[in-house]
Amino acid sequence: MPAPVPSRHSEDDAPVSSLSRVQLLEVLTDLVRDLERLDLALSADGIEAARTLRDGLIGQVRDQVIPRLQDADIPSVVVIGGSTGAGKSTLVNSVLGQEVSDAGVLRPTTRTPVLVANPEDMESLSEHPLTEVCRQEVSSAIPAGLALIDASDLDSVHEANRELAGRLLEAADLWLFVTTAARYGDQTPWMTLEEATRRETPIGVVLNRVPARILSEVRRDLITRLQGLGLSEAPFFVIPDAGPHEGLLSGDGVTELREWLRLLAGRHRAAGLVRRTGRGVWSTLRTDLERLADDVDAQEAVAQDLEKECQGLRDVAIESLSADIGSGSAGQGATATRWITLASSGGPLASLAQGGRMRRGFLGRADKARAEGLAHLANDAREALANQLQAAIVALSAKAERAWAEAGAGDRAARILGQGDEAVVTIDAWVGYLEANIEIPQSIRRLAPASVIDLLISAAAGVDGAVLAARRLGLEEQTRQAGTLLVEAVTEALTATVPKGAAISLAPAPGFAAALRLRSGELKPFTRPGATA
Repeated sequence: MPAPVPSRHSEDDAPVSSLSRVQLLEVLTDLVRDLERLDLALSADGIEAARTLRDGLIGQVRDQVIPRLQDADIPSVVVIGGSTGAGKSTLVNSVLGQEVSDAGVLRPTTRTPVLVANPEDMESLSEHPLTEVCRQEVSSAIPAGLALIDASDLDSVHEANRELAGRLLEAADLWLFVTTAARYGDQTPWMTLEEATRRETPIGVVLNRVPARILSEVRRDLITRLQGLGLSEAPFFVIPDAGPHEGLLSGDGVTELREWLRLLAGRHRAAGLVRRTGRGVWSTLRTDLERLADDVDAQEAVAQDLEKECQGLRDVAIESLSADIGSGSAGQGATATRWITLASSGGPLASLAQGGRMRRGFLGRADKARAEGLAHLANDAREALANQLQAAIVALSAKAERAWAEAGAGDRAARILGQGDEAVVTIDAWVGYLEANIEIPQSIRRLAPASVIDLLISAAAGVDGAVLAARRLGLEEQTRQAGTLLVEAVTEALTATVPKGAAISLAPAPGFAAALRLRSGELKPFTRPGATA
């Protein structure tokens, strides 16, 4: 027989929290908002469970706790849930004696959950969050003070259906678990049962469509399983197998279930059910907030470790490229060949290479050739430096992205990492800074300021001949400055590739875990015997 219905608490029940109802509503509303923004992006032990816990807390507070605090007249919500093909819709229709929910052989049948309530209760339900996801039906067959929801399948092939089913169960004052002889041992609904038990959600069980020949065996096994969950006192109903069937089940098959639901109804009894549910809600809510706070701490630890790893990758990349620049590697290869060609005997840069007098030439032709030669050399040097920097950026990005992927943030890497300027832009900006800020001695003749800058670019890149030429011209200090500025520029570029603090930003906001624990503490009074909200 079904377990007795909880009775109404005495009028002595009173809130024992320092929070007023208005304050409590504000606390819980802020909590939902904060949880909705909580991004558990990083891979840590138990992260999937943490994400499920976060989503469950959001649903429970938003869809059950807050509406109940806002309006005490909201009817008790009984969610009819279970596996695909368990016959939930047919059962709801049969209990009410009318077709309110589509039932059929196509699976999944229930795509949009159906909320059925007495006409007296429709106004109080009008602002309930569940009305956004449920089709509403009015029926005088359901007693006032009680609302039935024909939920989506827990094991639906459609992820959206499964998520919706989970949300509905979070909002339930009572979960009526419907299963069959063939499906009662399925993993998904059974895991959901375990979670509902942990949350102290009142549970009733319906064993539907059971052939008489296996009834005793199946019933015995199912009851043993329920006892293992601590549900030995849960109301238990058996609906006989009606064979090939369309439409409503016979009245006799659902009479016991219908009468039990009527016992739950009525304002006073429904309030008792709400109180029973509420006591479990406040207790598990506190526990869950503390668990989630621990998960947030784990996110921060992973973010700190990832930040250190990225810092190490960045430091190595900067050190390596700076060493390459210092060794003049960009001035080798094609750039060095260009200098040899231009500085050979008879070439436009021969006088620079040999330290001789730089002549103007007929109509300034020698000056022009020298300027063109230095410009070509500088272009080669700029290209070599840009290629060198780009290779360092690509290598650093790849290593950082792998580290982020291993930390569970691979999808964020593309949006956050590698967002600095392209290498060419960085080198061009460096050249622009040289042009604007390097002081050129007035003693240098036969070289225009632009040509002096071109020479410094080549020298900073490590072209040996350019370094010697600059020294002969008294440009040692300017060459050193150009090299220093170049290292600073590439350092900034590599830092922008993997920004400092980027990994830290993947963790929840500082103090979030402490805030959750504070919320848990604020709810503690509601877990005491006799406390209400």
